[in-house]
Amino acid sequence: MTESSAGSKPAKSELTKKRIMETYLAIVPCKKWDKITVKEICAGANITRGTFYQYYSDIYDLMEQIENALIDDLTEKYHAIVKHPKTFYPPERFEEKFDYSPPRFLNVWFEFCRNNRKAMAVLLDPQNGDTYFVKKLKGILKDYINTMMDDDGMPRDGLREYFVKIFMELHFLAARTWLTSEDDEFLSVHEIINLLNTMRVGANYLTYRRLTSEDFDMKMEVPKESAPPKGERP
Repeated sequence: MTESSAGSKPAKSELTKKRIMETYLAIVPCKKWDKITVKEICAGANITRGTFYQYYSDIYDLMEQIENALIDDLTEKYHAIVKHPKTFYPPERFEEKFDYSPPRFLNVWFEFCRNNRKAMAVLLDPQNGDTYFVKKLKGILKDYINTMMDDDGMPRDGLREYFVKIFMELHFLAARTWLTSEDDEFLSVHEIINLLNTMRVGANYLTYRRLTSEDFDMKMEVPKESAPPKGERP
């Protein structure tokens, strides 16, 4: 075997794997991911079954390799964020010291979705996508949302658990809507990040007010619905 032919083999194999993955992902919107057959993929990718089995043992192995590559990519991007040690300050200095600009943590998720738009749109599909993959992504997001909140000095209290869950679900809702919308039908990534950051800033500000304002609980009390006058239906 010549050096040139040996060198061309890996490139050819990568192109074949890419074609198999793209064919598979193109079928998922029309059929549940684990119901797709090797025969369908081979027909769509114009390859033999033998070629498919050179790279994957079955459909589950194919999906696992696609998902693992995505998860590794997302995790690597989060790990690459430069962490600056925080100088903690008393609540009274919140307005002076708090950084309300969007943290890098918020950008990573949407950059990741944009760079893997086709695969993410398919895998996050609530009908035919993989719910286990979504669960793994949520675990990663939960960790980094907590890291972001730790950096902000947010207390680890009972409310935080609910905030993290809501904040995480909004990441997925925004990503699903954005990935499946035309450019002018939904918010831009910049607008989505600013919206999420507004929630982050608001949560931090309310925490600051709770720690420094004596009448915080009274001001935050939700008004009770007044009873209708007698004789009127509610």
